[in-house]
Amino acid sequence: MTLVRRILLTLAAVLAVLVGATTAAAANPVVAAAKRTADARSSAFDMQMTVKAGGTSVALVANGAMRGQDSAKMTMRATGAGQDTTIDMVMLREAGRVVMYMRSPTFRSALPKGKTWMRLDLDLAASKLGLDYSELVQTSRTLGPLEHGIVSTTRVGRASVAGKPTTRYKVVIDTKRAAKAVPAFAKQLRAIERTGTRLPRLTEDVWVGSDGRITRVGVSIPLVQQGVRATSSMTMTFRAYDVPVTIAAPPRAQVFDFS
Repeated sequence: MTLVRRILLTLAAVLAVLVGATTAAAANPVVAAAKRTADARSSAFDMQMTVKAGGTSVALVANGAMRGQDSAKMTMRATGAGQDTTIDMVMLREAGRVVMYMRSPTFRSALPKGKTWMRLDLDLAASKLGLDYSELVQTSRTLGPLEHGIVSTTRVGRASVAGKPTTRYKVVIDTKRAAKAVPAFAKQLRAIERTGTRLPRLTEDVWVGSDGRITRVGVSIPLVQQGVRATSSMTMTFRAYDVPVTIAAPPRAQVFDFS
């Protein structure tokens, strides 16, 4: 289940980085937009991600929706390394724990007969890596823990994103600086680094719409995983906010609990 572990680690790293882009002094325009965005009841989004490592490249394209900050669903297509596969994902809370349901042709041979979905307890899986997934989600909602992480915010100019006028900002984030100021984040960062992943100072692009909410965020993360240099680039575009979104677990009879 290397793919599942990599998805988990990538999501954890991206969450850690995205939180960094949404915190700083109250007057920071990106912070103001992030706080307004966090107040949205729901959102619909598109995402593109490319991971390059060891001379290979994997591209991921996804679209989905979120309800609140800890429930989401998306369909993702991964292409690269001689493979082309689709993964349906549903993330939600069950009995206070963050869980993810995944369905893909790639999993069929590993699932019992009659089962089409795999259930993964993200809190349990993350704890094996020393991560607290629920805390990462909570951190992204409260926005506060990384207030010392942003080094600079620069207004780049105006741009049209998803047919809407936006203002683009470039944000520089120092994860080490944030870790020194926020012990809870330092713990998460150390856990990510124990897996062989290093997160240096990072630069993000953030597009803020005329409604004061984030329309797009893009980040390129240079990584070192167990001695291998890699780069993970992600762009997330929010098409709409406060739209009707229904997120539910698949029928229990179709689910195999991989946790």
